[in-house]
Amino acid sequence: MSRRAVLTLGAGLGAGLLAGCQREPAPTGTGAQLLAGNPTVPDTDPVITRRDLSTGRAREVDVVVMRPSGVPAQPMPVCVTLHGGKYGNAKSMVSLGLQQALTGLVKQTGVPFALAAVDGGNWVGDKDDDPQRMLMDDLPGWLDRLDLATTPFAALGVGEGGTGALTLARTPGLSAVAAISPTLFDTYADAAKSGIYQTRQSWEQGEPLRHTPQYANLPVGVWCGTDDRDFLATSREFAEKARGKLTTGPGGHDDAYYRRVLPDALKFVAGYL
Repeated sequence: MSRRAVLTLGAGLGAGLLAGCQREPAPTGTGAQLLAGNPTVPDTDPVITRRDLSTGRAREVDVVVMRPSGVPAQPMPVCVTLHGGKYGNAKSMVSLGLQQALTGLVKQTGVPFALAAVDGGNWVGDKDDDPQRMLMDDLPGWLDRLDLATTPFAALGVGEGGTGALTLARTPGLSAVAAISPTLFDTYADAAKSGIYQTRQSWEQGEPLRHTPQYANLPVGVWCGTDDRDFLATSREFAEKARGKLTTGPGGHDDAYYRRVLPDALKFVAGYL
């Protein structure tokens, strides 16, 4: 069964569970009508943070869910968002203005979806710390408890999280992936200097540049600032080999650039809902 089919089934099951719990029925109407100022639409906290134990990472992690403002709590599709750098965390994705960008996009399209961010370290991990296993094995249960579709339809990441999103996309099922300033390395010498990969084997197995044929049938969007001297060339190389969409413009490898292009990246993945 495709990931999109699972998502649709999961949303239906979630709606059934809500009915079984005898909650108040959700208002009827299209997404656009719900966002047009209908006074009967109950608001919900657009950002929810909880602490959960990850078996994949062997530690507790923050899980942050961002919903569009003005949309009632209901089952909806999810895009998983991955933070940059081993010192980043799930909450840092909120500080980039993602929830506000999501709300603006949903108001335009009338099609609501949610964003989920989790603490992932450097998204490569080491030994018993496996962030990708967390995304595959732990995240579905966390989303289920929040009445969201348990299987993300897309992944979006910044910096090392951009590489993490591309790594996740090698597992079949995503509808689209967006990588902003991904930390890609065309040689192990450069990868070793970064401290992200612990061994040559982990780089060879994990580096998206070494596995570009696996993206042949997946919509891929890549954004990189023209002042990002370390990763502009490898971003171009990856987009060309993976037949993805490359967007460049003024900016470096920093939060200011991420904030500027995140709305465009969100719009890209939302086009594959």
